[in-house]
Amino acid sequence: MNTIKGIPYSTAEFDKEGKLLSQPIVPAGTTDLIVMSHGWNNNRIEAEALYTKLFSNFVDVTATDSVLKQRKLAIIGVIWPSKKFDEFMTQPDNNKVAGGAASAGSVKKAASEATMHAAIDLSAQLFNDAGDAERIATLHKLVPKLEDDTDAQKDFVKTLRSLLDPNNAHTSEQSKNDGSAVFFRAQAEVIFNRAAASSVETLGVPIVHSQTPGDSMGQAAGIGSFFSGATHAVSNLLNLTTYFEMKQRAGTVGKIGLVPLLDKLASQVERIHLAGHSFGARVVTAAAANSTTNKLYSLSLLQAAFSHNGFSLRRQGFFRSVVNNKRISGPILVTYSNHDKAVGIAYPSASRISRDSAAALGDANDEFGGLGSNGAQQMEVGEVVSGVKDLLPVGQAYSWQMGKFHNLDSSKFIIDPKGGDAHGFVFVPQVAWAISRAIVS
Repeated sequence: MNTIKGIPYSTAEFDKEGKLLSQPIVPAGTTDLIVMSHGWNNNRIEAEALYTKLFSNFVDVTATDSVLKQRKLAIIGVIWPSKKFDEFMTQPDNNKVAGGAASAGSVKKAASEATMHAAIDLSAQLFNDAGDAERIATLHKLVPKLEDDTDAQKDFVKTLRSLLDPNNAHTSEQSKNDGSAVFFRAQAEVIFNRAAASSVETLGVPIVHSQTPGDSMGQAAGIGSFFSGATHAVSNLLNLTTYFEMKQRAGTVGKIGLVPLLDKLASQVERIHLAGHSFGARVVTAAAANSTTNKLYSLSLLQAAFSHNGFSLRRQGFFRSVVNNKRISGPILVTYSNHDKAVGIAYPSASRISRDSAAALGDANDEFGGLGSNGAQQMEVGEVVSGVKDLLPVGQAYSWQMGKFHNLDSSKFIIDPKGGDAHGFVFVPQVAWAISRAIVS
């Protein structure tokens, strides 16, 4: 068994259907089991790097904690097949594409089509079920016609839909706040036109470029106004498709895979503490909602990439059962940061393509806003602790309330020192300290 600075550590790896591929080890005598899930990382190395950084800081900030020393901890790192998603995940470097097209003498058309083909190829990495290769080939064939052929535009949307399982779309009756039902049911030409008009630029958000090529912590390259409406539509629709696929996988891994594992391991420990980053927050929340064990103690949702209304009664949040059934007996932590562009911009941009919205993009009034951008919203009186509002410096005490939500403004600490997207910077000592205080509460 491996360790992270002395804490026993093993992994639970799942495939996209939730099948457990590797059995984790929980040492005898473990009192507190921490189960952590990564989010938008695209490989095991990045996921385990996050776990190592976070829990190395955890050990450092709790080195003199006498209460924690009386507990015996173990960590399980969840590994599941996810794909990085950001505000322009599907778009290649604008300068490279435009430069190559200029030398060919047909700048705008060639660059736009090259961008669309590259976007399709990037998204294609997610889809390898029977028939998916043919569907991807169809998308490529439609590219030259997309600018002004409405039939081709409709076929493009319908082909994208066929890559996804419509049974996983949230129904309008459930009001699940991400527009997936509309994406599957609305007229294809309407969806395409909305996607063409829904670039981040037209929504009033500045287009930004990546700081370092290949930097998973940085921002993805924007395409700006150089490209056509069809190019914006393709890029936005592929981001939306990626989002729906990751949402589906996260829920499946949590409900089908992690639930039976938690219920099995519960007999070996006194308490289980769940933590998830990004879409990993959806993994552990789905597990909390569907498991049967009464040993789930704390829940730490770090820059969570699902609706800020996900726990709301009045909005019929998809995870409302976590509250109604009192699935977490201890504190529920929700970090949010205004430096998180992936949740603050990408999440609502993808979600609202299917529907119109006049609210400010991603803020607390946007029906498509993310948990990692605003914290839990539209909650009932007393469900969110009003007296605990900020992520605190290491060493300061939290006044947790059991079974309640704590929206922690983390903008002072969850921040990229280089000024980029802070979505991945959840490993900082202050986050580790908050998790440790929930464990010993």
